[in-house]
Amino acid sequence: MLSPQPGAGVLPPLGGQGPVGAGCGTLAGMTSHTFLFHMRREECEELLATSTVGRLAVVVEGHPEIFPVVHVFDRDRACVAFPTNAGTKLYSALDWPFVAYEIDGVDPGGDSGWSVLVVGRAEEVTDAEEMARLAGQRVAPWLGEGQVRWLRIVPSKVTGRRISTSTS
Repeated sequence: MLSPQPGAGVLPPLGGQGPVGAGCGTLAGMTSHTFLFHMRREECEELLATSTVGRLAVVVEGHPEIFPVVHVFDRDRACVAFPTNAGTKLYSALDWPFVAYEIDGVDPGGDSGWSVLVVGRAEEVTDAEEMARLAGQRVAPWLGEGQVRWLRIVPSKVTGRRISTSTS
């Protein structure tokens, strides 16, 4: 079972009852307790740095759309960055004042999972040296056809939550 980390907060339980448990149930005669924790920004950034795939949420013609993205985490600027081509994703990200980017995962063993959300403004990276530095950090080589353009998300908010279970 995970315990709260210094600087991380435990979310209140559902319905406001009990110590920190967000819920409980039974499985095969055992009671299962679910806990939800806020993660520190440093943990969120580490997960961003070690993950490669996430989802970019933008507004397209007044409605939300989500695109899978292979990203890098630029530790120098504490930003998520990714290449894209001229199209809906690029123009929608640049035209709206805010975008959201989300990654998530399940820890080995399946007893806990996590989600990190980055909210901020998208800006185009135009410096050739910076684009080369970011491209050098990419793990997955997938790119579409045509001219590649780099975007970065300058975060106004980085939040993360971890969900964990224990049985008794």
